[in-house]
Amino acid sequence: MRVIWLTPGFPADENDHNCIPPLQQLALELVARKVDLQVITLEYPFRDKPYHWHGIPVWPCNGRNRFWRKLRTLRRAFRQGQRLLNGQPAILHSFWQTWAAQTGARLSYRTGAPHLTTLMGQDVLPVNQRHLKYLSQNDETRLVALSAFHASALEKTTGLHAAHIIPWGIREADIPPILPESRPLDVLGVGSLLPVKNWARWLRVLRRVADRVPGLQAELIGDGPERGRLQRLCKRLDLEKNLRFVGAMPREQVLQKMRLAKVLLHTADFESFGFVLAEAAAQGCRVVSTRVGIAPELGFAAGSDEALAEAVVAGLGHAAEIRAPLLMTETAERYLALYSGSHG
Repeated sequence: MRVIWLTPGFPADENDHNCIPPLQQLALELVARKVDLQVITLEYPFRDKPYHWHGIPVWPCNGRNRFWRKLRTLRRAFRQGQRLLNGQPAILHSFWQTWAAQTGARLSYRTGAPHLTTLMGQDVLPVNQRHLKYLSQNDETRLVALSAFHASALEKTTGLHAAHIIPWGIREADIPPILPESRPLDVLGVGSLLPVKNWARWLRVLRRVADRVPGLQAELIGDGPERGRLQRLCKRLDLEKNLRFVGAMPREQVLQKMRLAKVLLHTADFESFGFVLAEAAAQGCRVVSTRVGIAPELGFAAGSDEALAEAVVAGLGHAAEIRAPLLMTETAERYLALYSGSHG
């Protein structure tokens, strides 16, 4: 089976572990099942020369997330797609309902190749109306959402139903066979320091928890434009003795931190799935989150700061427990079934 992915980004090399981890893991699972996978990447990595990633051919268009390069980037992606198709049967699979999906739709129209789109995040929200406006009821059968929450957000924005919901799984290799006896870290936060993650709320909840748990120890892993503002807020909330800003870390080190933490607290305003929630649950963390993505299926989800704080305090007293909602092998099997149905 031949599958052509169209995606804004893909790892630049085999050490680029932080670039869309679930996409990396899905690619490896599909190749292990003898899928002939080719990847066209529009924006990242910032290079022109084709390369191989774990044996998978990758064709970068080097858009660099620059709007003034967009026309050139889209032309390159379209032409590369035509070359890879070249009259051969294949399935087009785009990620994000943005320029990658637009390119996939155009290639599908020109060549007749089946086209699927996995919606990946905020591309289902009104902020993405520029690309959502091109969708119609005829497109519903090709749309894949990552969770029921994600599919519901698409419906609220467009009135359309994603025909498929395929959650991200966790690699079996990323699930520890045994858990550490001691978890010295009380509360962990993981993610880019962006407004949509609402880390200011995370700090406010942490303040409530610290008021009830003397000597509370917390860490925040991640970097981004909000870091300076959050560090100032941390000082105003008198949390400097309780919280350490760790900065960005390689994924394997993040998983190690999760194995040492009792609770993962997540206060994002929106998550399509929340891969970090699944990763943490698979490391034995108690998940406490706002009602986004897969959170209600993994742990405690609440709407108020007080309820979140109470759940964190309660979670600190619970024994560690591994919870993996799905294995990536199962995710791959669901996509293979979808590919086979589209091919047929």
